[in-house]
Formats: sequence, C-alpha cells, structure tokens
Amino acid sequence: MRVLEVIRRASGQGQPGPLPTFSHIHILRAIYLVAENPGIGRKRLAATLGLGEGVARTLLSRLKSEGLVETDRAGCFLTDYAKALYRELTARISRPYRLNIRDTWPYPYSVGIAVKGAAGLVKMGLEQRDAAVRAGASGAITLVYQGGRLLMPGISDVTGEHPDFAGRIVEEIKPVEGDVIIISGANNLQDAENGAIAAALATLGHEEE
Repeated sequence: MRVLEVIRRASGQGQPGPLPTFSHIHILRAIYLVAENPGIGRKRLAATLGLGEGVARTLLSRLKSEGLVETDRAGCFLTDYAKALYRELTARISRPYRLNIRDTWPYPYSVGIAVKGAAGLVKMGLEQRDAAVRAGASGAITLVYQGGRLLMPGISDVTGEHPDFAGRIVEEIKPVEGDVIIISGANNLQDAENGAIAAALATLGHEEE
C-alpha cells in the first residue's frame, strides 16, 4: 500500500543517520488519532502514543515534512493528501478498538484490529502473535471470520466454544466474511495498540524489518 511507504519514510526507515525513538507503528497510530480527533493537541497525542513531548514534536515534524499533517492554534489536522491515504489504509486495516474482555483474557488492556479480506493470509496465527510481542504486547490471538463464525485457524471454533466472547468481538469490530481479527493484550494500552498494529502489518507482509 502506498500509505505504508509514506509512513516508513516518515519514520526514518532507509534514511541516513540515527533512527528516531519512534517507529512506523507510532506514525500509523498518530494518523489514526489525528483522523479520528481533528484538532488534537500535541500533549494529548504524546500521552496517547506513550511518547515524551520532545519525541512527539519530532514525530509531528516528520508528518508535516511528508505533507500528512498541518497544525495551527486549534491543534493537528490531516491534510487532504493524508485523508486520501487514510481512506486507503482503512480499506485494509481497521482502526484499533479497545476491548473489555478481562473476564476471558488475562491482560489488563486488550485491543482488537481487523485486517480486511485477509483470511487466506493466515496459517496458525503464530506470525501475528510473534509480531505483536516484538512490538511490546504480552500476547495475541488471531481469528478469522468465516461463515458468520469466529474461528481460530486450525485450533477451534470460537463462536461455538465461547459464544459470549465471540459475540462481543463481532459486535464491537463488525467483521465481514474473510476478515482477520487480531486481539493484542498488554499491561498498558500503548503496548496493546502497538502489538495489534504490528500483527496487522505482519499479516499483510509489511512488518518492520
């Protein structure tokens, strides 16, 4: 996807000099945040991303230099160019959803994300779990939505075995046939979101080297 190449460039990948203390996952999360919260301020952006204000300032500078964000006294906004990229992005990867599943999932924070039409790209979900853990998550599960049911590939029919859990996931994320849903868990929201996005990118073959 064109948007991922822009994000990699904004994160400094492939450019000379030391890499900044944020990754392409932070860039991606920032785009989601600004898209869904037009006028968001730098302090709130930094806190939500789990970054220091100085790092967030550098991140915003990169976004502005790539023509993705414009700022004024009201806050941060996506440019028209970035809005087009955002539509391209969300056609394949949903925004991260915070889930309340602590009664069935052992982590304090859980985030779900849908990779649209990607069921054929998932084997056993190990690649997604490993990508999520490398990005800071404590664990992750990968589900596919087929025949109106949530399935854990090669392992179980989650809808049949845990209907309440499956029902909550479907109600929140609203998958359609062939979607992949990744649920990432961590001890804080930032790591859970980072893990979900990393696993989604790994599913599409765009994981950071």
